[in-house]
Amino acid sequence: MTVRRETTTAEVRNRLIGYPRIDVDEEVARTAGRLLAAADDAVGGSSGVGANDAYIGAMAEIMDDAVLTENVADFEALGVATESY
Repeated sequence: MTVRRETTTAEVRNRLIGYPRIDVDEEVARTAGRLLAAADDAVGGSSGVGANDAYIGAMAEIMDDAVLTENVADFEALGVATESY
């Protein structure tokens, strides 16, 4: 079971199958590292932004697109365009 008790792990896995997957290649890794380093530098330490958000932000930057998220703060810290819902 997951955090939502009525949703099983298998159900979550099946829902995720429909989402596109990307490989973290050198371009994505370098871009994520640059974004994360800049966010950390901006606050003089750890920005609190996780590596997964940095990878997502990197893909948004590479694709010149916004991240659709409820977690706007982390992506704004990365300097990535966002759209919220």
